[in-house]
Amino acid sequence: MTATPAIVSDNKVRATHEIIEATLDAVSDGMLVLDPQLRVTAWNVRFLDLYPHLRESCMVGESAQALYLSDGGVRRDKGLISDAVDWAETRIRNILSGLPSIKDEAPNGDTIQILPRTLPDGSVVLVHRPVDRVSAEQQRELRASDYLHDTLENVDHGIASFDAQHRLTLWNRRYVELTDTPPSMVVAGLPLLDIIRNLAATGNLGKGDPETLARRYYEACTTDLPRIMERKTADDRTVEVRASKGLDGGLIICVIDITDRIAQAEALKESEERYALAAAGANDGLWDWDLKKNSIYLSDRWKKMLGYEPNEIGSSPDELFSRIHPFDVQEVTARLEAHLNTDQSQFECEFRALHQDGTYRWMLIRGVAVRDEAGEPLRIAGSQSDITVRKRAEEQMLHDALHDALTGLANRGLFHERIDQALNRLKRGAGRPFAVLYIDLDRFKVVNESMGHGRGDELLIAVARRFEGLLDDVDTVARLGGDEFGMLLESVDDQESAEAFGRRLQEALKEPFVLNGKPYITTASIGIAMGDSHYDRADSLLRDADLAMYHAKAAGRADVGHFRPFMHRKAVQTLDMERDLRQALDREELRLYYQPFIDLGTGRATGLEALIRWEHQDRGVLSPHDFVPLAEETGLIVPIGEWVLKTGVGQLAEWNRRRAPEEALSLAVNFSVRQLDSLEITEGILGWLDEIEFDPSLLKIEITESILMDNPQRSAQLLNRFKQSKVKVALDDFGTGYSSLSYLRTFPIDTLKVDKSFVADITENKDNYEIVRTIVGLARNLDIDVVAEGIENEAQADHLRALGVHIGQGYLYSRPLGRDDMEAVLASGKI
Repeated sequence: MTATPAIVSDNKVRATHEIIEATLDAVSDGMLVLDPQLRVTAWNVRFLDLYPHLRESCMVGESAQALYLSDGGVRRDKGLISDAVDWAETRIRNILSGLPSIKDEAPNGDTIQILPRTLPDGSVVLVHRPVDRVSAEQQRELRASDYLHDTLENVDHGIASFDAQHRLTLWNRRYVELTDTPPSMVVAGLPLLDIIRNLAATGNLGKGDPETLARRYYEACTTDLPRIMERKTADDRTVEVRASKGLDGGLIICVIDITDRIAQAEALKESEERYALAAAGANDGLWDWDLKKNSIYLSDRWKKMLGYEPNEIGSSPDELFSRIHPFDVQEVTARLEAHLNTDQSQFECEFRALHQDGTYRWMLIRGVAVRDEAGEPLRIAGSQSDITVRKRAEEQMLHDALHDALTGLANRGLFHERIDQALNRLKRGAGRPFAVLYIDLDRFKVVNESMGHGRGDELLIAVARRFEGLLDDVDTVARLGGDEFGMLLESVDDQESAEAFGRRLQEALKEPFVLNGKPYITTASIGIAMGDSHYDRADSLLRDADLAMYHAKAAGRADVGHFRPFMHRKAVQTLDMERDLRQALDREELRLYYQPFIDLGTGRATGLEALIRWEHQDRGVLSPHDFVPLAEETGLIVPIGEWVLKTGVGQLAEWNRRRAPEEALSLAVNFSVRQLDSLEITEGILGWLDEIEFDPSLLKIEITESILMDNPQRSAQLLNRFKQSKVKVALDDFGTGYSSLSYLRTFPIDTLKVDKSFVADITENKDNYEIVRTIVGLARNLDIDVVAEGIENEAQADHLRALGVHIGQGYLYSRPLGRDDMEAVLASGKI
């Protein structure tokens, strides 16, 4: 695509600055046009005359990079440059850099001035002008023409000039756009009236007869000048038209799109109105301090926040600063000076301000300084908010974070902090020994279960108030959780005084508390640890007080105990034991021993009791008494109990397969309270028995009276479920616990096991004999079997047979035996 400009005379070149559009087609320069993506869109013949070596490369759509690479290749071949790629990149960089002109030494030796022109759409027009072919005067005229053209094309206003007959002589692209004139219509000599008629025809002059509208508008543009008019365009924009007299009776018209300016003015007006409304209705007070005059404006709202009427506060800055709390003045002034004297973007500070009623209110003040050209502050203005409610909420949140929500006492976190502070003072030599008490209310669970948690909370609050009344100002009482309290006694510095204080606490608790209108007395177990230099952390001190408390509780409750080093050693041993017990199953350290039940009439075995042992890697074989209580406390009894059941049942099934059906042995397994804790565990056991096709009537679970009565309702539900599935239930150690006829009727008991303490001296102790006789009679009447445990000699066995006891167990017949030994005994048929 090419555009061949006509050759024009020098006179017409000089007239370029007067009639730009009329001379654009007569340009004698080489022209190359690139689109926004720097692809070739047009060129003229003069351009190819100046660069004939580019005739084959200059094509529409060709990239400037490729065009200049071709140009650079020719220059390289002629030895003018060394690197065509680098030359091409530099040329494009210069074009885009905004340089007003680029000097180029063409391959044919001509010196060419390249003038880049960037159009509004991003296109680039490159004017190539041989420098040595025009005179200096012509170059100046060309530059002036270019500058005028560039100026007109880069202003945002539409500008046009008309001669004395109101014919178009000069215009810019923006004028064509704003007058909605078709570009094809715009030529030098176009009458102004024709432009206006086009405006009327396209609806840009409003509704009505187009010719009448055009004549009226033409008259307005050409008479009583200068004149400024506004009109709406067809696309609902607003333009301002300025008509003024030109040279030699001509006319100059400037068209400005003022749509955005009007919108901004309206937005500013709305913003000012909103600001006025916001200032009147906002809770914030406004202030404006003129630093040069040293006067301050304080809004009515500002004054009202501090309880004053508008006329009660003046314009002195002291009206603000004199009301700042003395402790806050330094902070406020320091931040204000930092903003005024440095580059901090904003002044902001929280402080307490004196209210008219004599109280202080928390305020948040913000401000920004206005500065002169030298950066010196002239004034500072901003707002002030009352943040009293927020600050009180923050203070409450801080209090809540460090205090117990129920009692208002210090919580565990604050208690630890206070102990650490006391230890630090002791280490610095600024303090003295102190005592830490760990207090646990005895039988508090009974209150919750019998009276409800609401009454339990009432008791905790009442205890907290009573404890507070016993302390000195330097002491601290805290609720550590549940029914546990802690005390830091800095007023006590020896063990005897600490114990005496603990006794005072005990005495104070003897005075009844009133719960639900009734008196209630509680007691507490108290542990004491003395804070001295060998402690370095609150955790350690509180731990030792806790250990002392548990020893006091174990000694019979309602007691005061002092920490002793052995307590910590024992606690560590227990912790080690727990760790080892958790690994015992994985290490296969647990073993089952079996002790037979003997028919006292025939001497034959009727069943076996599975008894667990632990082969500890360091401590040897441990009996259940050494680790089962710990297993129950930690919950490990559940997986251990499952292992006992499955191992014992599996072994019994194997042994019974070798015996005649009528000689099948039963298996008794001890159950803990944790294993009777949920229906889920019970159903799991029954499902497993069904899965392995084990006769459930051969399984007997043994429970103690204390387990039975821990939760009677739950126990009845779960035992009845076992009974429905034909699993037997034996009551172990009968006679040592609750021993009540009522629960024998309530629970599905199949067997009573007479405790060995009654069997031990049944031959000599008449009372024990009668107790056993009564148990046997009771069981017979209720159709319940009786098993006597702990039989060690024939005399005991004879008495039991005489009383009607048919099944017995004890060392007379067999000690508990390991699997292999019991298998050998069963195989021999002899016990």
